[in-house]
Amino acid sequence: MSNTIKNSQIKIIKINNKTYLPYQLHQLPKFFDKYTTDFFNLKGYCYINLEDHSDSFNLTNFKNRLTFHKNLSGSLSR
Repeated sequence: MSNTIKNSQIKIIKINNKTYLPYQLHQLPKFFDKYTTDFFNLKGYCYINLEDHSDSFNLTNFKNRLTFHKNLSGSLSR
């Protein structure tokens, strides 16, 4: 996967063999702590390292629900 992001595309990003998942700022997971979580902000999204998610986190479900249409309800967007 490329390390560049086009203006109209938001993706799961891989940098230095670490996977980062995008979240809108108002939908950050409960475990998020700006002092201990490995994250960065880009284009209005907060990208959190997959390793910071719990063992029970379902990456397939996250990918299936990943959408970037800002007008969808909160239960459908990430």
